Amino acid sequence: MSDQVVEGTPCKATVECRLCAGALHKTFNQTILQKYEVEYFRCEACHSLQTEPPYWLDEAYGDKNLSSLDTGAAQRNIHNLAASWAIAKLFGVTHAMDIGGGDGLLCRLLRDYEINCYVNDKYASPVYAQGFTVADYTTPDMVLGFEVLEHFATPAGDIEAIFKYQSRVILLSTEIYTEQQGDWWYLVPDSGQHIFFYSRRSLELLAEKYNYVVIVSGGFILFVRSDVSAIKKVFAKLLLKARVCRLLKALVVLLPARGVAKDHALQIERSKGGLH
Repeated sequence: MSDQVVEGTPCKATVECRLCAGALHKTFNQTILQKYEVEYFRCEACHSLQTEPPYWLDEAYGDKNLSSLDTGAAQRNIHNLAASWAIAKLFGVTHAMDIGGGDGLLCRLLRDYEINCYVNDKYASPVYAQGFTVADYTTPDMVLGFEVLEHFATPAGDIEAIFKYQSRVILLSTEIYTEQQGDWWYLVPDSGQHIFFYSRRSLELLAEKYNYVVIVSGGFILFVRSDVSAIKKVFAKLLLKARVCRLLKALVVLLPARGVAKDHALQIERSKGGLH
C-alpha cells in the first residue's frame, strides 16, 4: 500500500525526481485506469522511473487495499514467509515490523513460527493479525516491506517509515527498473497503483544515505548494516535465491507452529484485561 495519497487534478508539471530531486526526462505515456493519459519520466541522477504526480490514487484504491489484478498475493505471502523466516534466523531477529502489510497474513504466519511480528498499514484492515498492530517493543530487529515501495507517491519522505528504525536488517521486494519501456508488465496501468519504479542505482543511494549495504537476490532487496560480516552477506544472498526459497517453503510448513496457541492464550488474556 501507498503510505501517502496525493489528491488533486491532472498536472503535467513534473520538474524533479520525487526520490532524489534529480532532473527528469519523459520516456513514454500510458493510459492509467483506462481513462487518464499519464506521462512516465526517467531520472537522470538515480535512474528510476516514475509517473507524473499521481492525482488518481483515491480512485485507484477506492475502498480496497488489494487490486483485483493481484492474483499472486497469496502465493507471494508464502514465498515471503520463507525468506523472512530464513533471514530472521540468520540475523537473530526477535522483533519484526511488516510495513504496508495489508490484511496481516504475513504477520500472522511469522507469529505462527514464533517471530514477534507486528503489522503497520494505514489503508488496510489487518484481519489476520488483529491485536498485533501496536508493537510491544521500541525498535524492530527487522523491517519488512513487500510490494510497497512502488506505491509510494512521494518516496523521498514515505520511505522514512521503513528506514527510521535503523533496524538490523530490512527486507523488501519490488521489481527493479532496468530501462524497460511502456510494455513492462509491472507498470500495471489498469490498477493505477504502481507509480514509482526503482533502479539499482537508487537502491544504492538509499543504502548510502541510511548507512546500509544493499543485497539484491531472488527478487528480494535486503539492506544490512555496513558492519555485517562478508560471510553473512554471502549466506543471506544465497538464502534469498528463488530455488532456495522454494525449498525453504517446504521446510517452514513442516515446523511446529507453536505461536498459534501462544497468541490464542495471549488474546484471551488481553480480552480479560479489557485490551484489544
